[in-house]
Amino acid sequence: MRRLRLKVLLLAAAALVAGACASGGTGTAGSGSKIPLSFWVFEEGGIGSFLVTLEKGFEAKYPNIDLSITTYPEDNYGVKLQTAIAAHKAPDLVLVYGPEQMAQGFLLPLNKMVQQKGIHLSHYVPSIVHQGDDFSCNWKGKLYCLGSYAGSVQMLYNKDMFRAAGIPDPAPWPPMTPDQFVNYACRLTDKAKGIWGGAASDPLAYDPWETFFSANGRKAEFNSPRAIHEFEVLASGYKRGCFPTSNVIDPWEQGRDFFAQGKLAMVVTDFQDLDKVEKAGINYGSTASPTPAGLNPYFFVWTDSTAVMASSEHPDQAKDFIAYLATTGQQIRYKTSGDMPLDLSIAKKVNWAHGIPGREDGLKVLSHARPSIFIPNRWDVIGPYYDAWGFVLSGQKTAKQALDDANPQIQENLDKAWETWESQNS
Repeated sequence: MRRLRLKVLLLAAAALVAGACASGGTGTAGSGSKIPLSFWVFEEGGIGSFLVTLEKGFEAKYPNIDLSITTYPEDNYGVKLQTAIAAHKAPDLVLVYGPEQMAQGFLLPLNKMVQQKGIHLSHYVPSIVHQGDDFSCNWKGKLYCLGSYAGSVQMLYNKDMFRAAGIPDPAPWPPMTPDQFVNYACRLTDKAKGIWGGAASDPLAYDPWETFFSANGRKAEFNSPRAIHEFEVLASGYKRGCFPTSNVIDPWEQGRDFFAQGKLAMVVTDFQDLDKVEKAGINYGSTASPTPAGLNPYFFVWTDSTAVMASSEHPDQAKDFIAYLATTGQQIRYKTSGDMPLDLSIAKKVNWAHGIPGREDGLKVLSHARPSIFIPNRWDVIGPYYDAWGFVLSGQKTAKQALDDANPQIQENLDKAWETWESQNS
């Protein structure tokens, strides 16, 4: 999927921030020449005609600015930026891949610009503009980035299969529980026709992180009764033959394809590139990811989070670009790639849903998006969790045994992650 799961990299020490801020990375335009702005992006995802059209449109609106866009592989982006900062050659505009950049003072806040440009953040997908996890553009009440589209994880379901099984269509919000998800999947499975009832990855692919951590993100609770139950419930879907195993399908990479082929009744997947499903004639709906009863539903949402480096010699012009990206740029993105705008009012203006019920459902789901709790370096912190999930699926351990073993290791990782975070970002 296209969400930004790039592992967080440590950018520099506090002294380096001061040095980077004191020395610009773009040079100063001479008398009568255009103001240069440099923007570094990932090679993967939405580059092509979108960025070409975006650059032309921006320079047409601001003829005194020369925008230069450079692409780098996503896996090397953090290292490239870190090296540029150390050499005092950072670009003006960057993609944000973690709150460290905000907390360490590398980026400029955008709140004043948003007010001056009349950008109404209340129309934007909430989880991006509200303070929260490392997918959010908001850190301690200050906005540091904006983007041109909204990617998300949602659950697609085949309405015709549901009706044939006598199951009512799920509401877009609130979502079904994991217990219902597994039960429906088993009712929808038809092995004779090669149809699985559902596909998902591990529990953390859709469960709120509050299932496994305390509300303040300081305590690992992977062996709590609720967490154990979630493991048992989802694992039962595999054991009963209602979910395809990983050697048959990777839900993130192939789930939508199998759904479009009529081989899946439900799939928790990336809610983008829906044309394939629609062209296949699938009568589909969308709902939020299954959520345990009593928890506020959470699902991943991401965008091309773009920010201004504090070292930019042309911060006002760089902020002009972000304002353009987050308004007109959203319409350009839609026209060139079909992606859903980040501003839900723009999504309605351009008729992104085209009256298709599944897309209308998706807009309703996104209006409820919220940030998750913040866990520093979370993908490394939860490493033992994946081992535990493997033990449960293979039958080597019960869910309780696996999570009792994993929780102390995760807590140790979590304590170290918080210690590192606080020492580097205090």
